[in-house]
Amino acid sequence: MKKLLSCLLAVLMLVSAIGSVAMAEMTPGTYTATVRGMFDGLTVEVTVNETAIESIAVTAHNETSPGWPAIEKLPADMVAAQTIAVDNVSGATMTSNGVKAAVTAALEQAGADIEAFSVPAATAITLAPDYYPVMGSYEVPETWDESYEVVVVGSGFAGLAAAYGAIENGATVTLVEKLSTTGGNSATNGGQYAAYTSKVAAELQEKYNLEPDTAEKHIEDTMNGGDQMSKLELVKNMVYASPVYFDLLLDNGLVIRDTLARPGGHYGYRTYVTENQVGSDITNIQAEMLAKTDVVLQLNTKMVEIYRTRDEANKVVGIRVATADGYKTIEATKGVILATGGFSSNIPMRENQVPYLTSDIPTTNITAVSTGEGIYLAQAIGANTLQMSNIQRYPWADPNTGVLDKYAVWPFTGPSYGVIYVDYNGNRYVNEGDRRDVCANAAVNTGFPSTYAIFTEPIVSFALPEEIVQGVEEGRVLKADTLEELAEKMNAFEVKGQFPTVSAENLKATIDMHNGFIDSGVDEQFGKVMAATMVKIEEGPYYALPQYPSVHHTMGGLVIDTTTNVYDIYGNAIPGLYAAGEVTGGVHGTNRLGSNADADACGTGYISGIFVATGEMPDFIPAE
Repeated sequence: MKKLLSCLLAVLMLVSAIGSVAMAEMTPGTYTATVRGMFDGLTVEVTVNETAIESIAVTAHNETSPGWPAIEKLPADMVAAQTIAVDNVSGATMTSNGVKAAVTAALEQAGADIEAFSVPAATAITLAPDYYPVMGSYEVPETWDESYEVVVVGSGFAGLAAAYGAIENGATVTLVEKLSTTGGNSATNGGQYAAYTSKVAAELQEKYNLEPDTAEKHIEDTMNGGDQMSKLELVKNMVYASPVYFDLLLDNGLVIRDTLARPGGHYGYRTYVTENQVGSDITNIQAEMLAKTDVVLQLNTKMVEIYRTRDEANKVVGIRVATADGYKTIEATKGVILATGGFSSNIPMRENQVPYLTSDIPTTNITAVSTGEGIYLAQAIGANTLQMSNIQRYPWADPNTGVLDKYAVWPFTGPSYGVIYVDYNGNRYVNEGDRRDVCANAAVNTGFPSTYAIFTEPIVSFALPEEIVQGVEEGRVLKADTLEELAEKMNAFEVKGQFPTVSAENLKATIDMHNGFIDSGVDEQFGKVMAATMVKIEEGPYYALPQYPSVHHTMGGLVIDTTTNVYDIYGNAIPGLYAAGEVTGGVHGTNRLGSNADADACGTGYISGIFVATGEMPDFIPAE
């Protein structure tokens, strides 16, 4: 009965609506009206009979192209619906309103009941709802060869830290590494770790009369160093997590040198130097920490696919790996953490982003590691990337090989101690305390395949005496008792088939000028901050270290949030997929400050492991 009454009511309403239009009798004929749409001169002709609109035509107008769709579409819509109340054309509102106003005016001339012709259209054209195609794997294993709560891929700083964070918080963890040993590219870095504080900070600050650093200053320097293109929330994660993980390393036996440096771009003394000035000092400690846990380490195991379901959950559930025995699948019930590093060794990938970074330019990194496949495989299931063209060159690599050896760390550590850089004529060419990109570009602009770091032994007090001797014996470091002799040795040192033309007079004048800046506290040439820790170049022996930019760090990568959750191309978090370290983007902006890589990879990796294991952010990250 209720259904019958409803139907009768609907019929009566329809008859009423039709009747109202039918009663709106008009004088048959064609009527013209001219109004303003976007511009003056929009003219419409409307032909009617006693009860209906027969045709509508726009006969003249001065509208521009954005309004043309309204001129073409609305007349037919109004005739079909027998009403002025049809939808405007999106993007052509003023022209749509003009057409409606002209038709209204014409109908008024015909004596129409405008209210009757203003009833909304009974049937509207409804487009299919918008949707995005589901991103994910076409096939997902129904059964798995192995299953863990957390699967970490990559065993550099970030992966080792993530695995430890997860296992220490109760998760079952496997660490997958494609090489035959842990450490990856992190093991070859310069062993420089930035932390605004630590359990040994106060002691070093007091010993060297240095002002205490702050988290706020480290955050500010990092944001400025990246031209404000870093994601502030990710920078905060790095800065607050860095000292926590550094203290953990110290507690587990990490040995550091008796120094606290302020490399280029940093304006606080916050950079610690490991015992051997190499990243393996850290990764070895990390590996020892993991060896005391139940983490399942899988070496010679390469990830070849990430599995993401195409159902409503649309989540990452595991990975496929290649081993010496064939393929196998590994389930991750809580999450997969990608710590696969950057792409500086992938020539097509980096050249696609920055065309001049061709194969002619070497990289400081292990070519078998920094290949970017973690990014490729994440993109295959819809992951998004950002800032991929922000690729950094290390300004002080070996000019003949591109290698970042232990000697290449000295020019990086030394600006606040008095190291100066000169070109192939013996002249300063840059503010040595500036950012890496500034120093690298300035070196390239000298037009010669090498520049030189000039110093004496008191300046590089952070280097061991036997290391200096070894550098000289290997021919990597040039030594002379006088500046005249040093100029001669520099001019005799071949770099890629070329020889510099250093003038002893220029070299002496450059050093005297810089010594004067140290005395006055003002660098009148390049504006470098003249630190109280600087030592003048006065007595020999004198040293020159050849250097030149080499492709180093890729600042761009996967999009993540503060929990390290990876985001897809639609701006949605991908459930079950996380990332940390150089595989991610957004932390360093346009330019990474030296020693922030260790801080980022270790600190953010540690956060990732804790969050994936527990579902909660660690308490050392301040709540906003």
